[in-house]
Amino acid sequence: MPPITFTDSTFATNSVRMLKLALPITVGQLAIVGMSVTDIIIAGRLSTNDLAAVTLGSTVFNLSIMLVLGIILGNGPIIGQLFSAGKTDALRGQFQNCLWLCLPLGLLCSIFIGTGIVLLPRLDSPAEITGIATSYLLPMIGSAFLLPYIMAFRTTFESMGQARTAMVFNVAGFMINIPLDYALVMGHWGLPALGGAGCGWATFFISFLIVVGETLYARRASTLQAYQLLGSRQVIDSQRLKETLRIGLPIGGAILAEGGFFLLIPLLVAHLGAVTVSGHSVAISFDWMMFMVPMGISQAISILVAHEMGLQRPRQAQQVCATGLGLTSVIALCQGSFVLLFREQIAALFSPDAAVQELAATLLVYAAIFRVFDAINIGGNGALRGYKDTHITWALACIGYWLVGFPLAYSLALSDFWGPALGVEGFWIGIVIALILTASLTSARVYFTARKAVLISGSA
Repeated sequence: MPPITFTDSTFATNSVRMLKLALPITVGQLAIVGMSVTDIIIAGRLSTNDLAAVTLGSTVFNLSIMLVLGIILGNGPIIGQLFSAGKTDALRGQFQNCLWLCLPLGLLCSIFIGTGIVLLPRLDSPAEITGIATSYLLPMIGSAFLLPYIMAFRTTFESMGQARTAMVFNVAGFMINIPLDYALVMGHWGLPALGGAGCGWATFFISFLIVVGETLYARRASTLQAYQLLGSRQVIDSQRLKETLRIGLPIGGAILAEGGFFLLIPLLVAHLGAVTVSGHSVAISFDWMMFMVPMGISQAISILVAHEMGLQRPRQAQQVCATGLGLTSVIALCQGSFVLLFREQIAALFSPDAAVQELAATLLVYAAIFRVFDAINIGGNGALRGYKDTHITWALACIGYWLVGFPLAYSLALSDFWGPALGVEGFWIGIVIALILTASLTSARVYFTARKAVLISGSA
């Protein structure tokens, strides 16, 4: 399959090209998030305590994997540029070295999960919720170990123009997860009723199946035979490992800075009770689903920029950035409008508890407001990944989320510095302000990076 390139055409035409690449990526990512949302819905139908426990457990899990997730994302632009340049041997070497890197990274994720299990009882949350969350996290240790391998296969397939392959595996996992979640949580079809912990065991089983399936595909698929991704085994190349870490570590740092900001909220409001944690979980889970659409476009931007730069076409790469950021903004506006109109119905889908529904509907208003800024920020990060300009993303995320966003959000939510404490709603106000600032800084960096690449090409 040849690299996907842009032509000097209209915004509408190029948007269609980008959406064709982004669609399978987005569907695949929605399937991944769908597994988490399935956990939330089924646990919520069992009890509010199970919902709160799965929320806390998934928070610990997501915090534990974010750095590693970003590191493996660094594999994408490297594969993309090697693929578009036709460097088959180098591509194979990069992929295999990325798999070697997955081993220590998977162990690191598992250690982080174990640490989270030890620290959970120190949170000021009810003992029953802590117990369920711990049971949920035990099988997630295995899922955390497998995750880097899933990401290595996925970023490689997508950057080689085979996004549909990764999508098929993720969608299959999502479809199997629904009945498996239900059976293990509720106790049906001869399986034990594990409550919220059943969600964790279902995730581990699905993760294992995906890794096995992707490995077999990489070995036997006719479309990949020319690359022999798992053939002619190569020795560990320290330079390839260093390049992956050089690009991936800042991405991981930025994801941890942004995701950590979001994911700490349920931990900090755990003492406010199950309704508060559950209401926040419902709102953030639905917004996370909305986020997957601009995230898919962001990955498409990254792949297309990497392909254009591999072909030494920086002006077309600049056009990719302009088209991508415009497209994410338009889609995000539509998403925000949808959330505002149907926020009460959305909340009712997740929980039968009236108090949880009321709080979630309120928080979804803030989600609708920051959707556009979040989309611009994630689209800009995708562009910077394509240019391999990732070091700045970590710095921008730290400024926006931690130097400005977190102190403001914490003081609004849990202190009387600005007046009466607003509770969890104060955190969401802080999220809006942090995203406005971060999106502005990221957009400026994309402009200067793309312009610099064009100027360097013109002077060469």
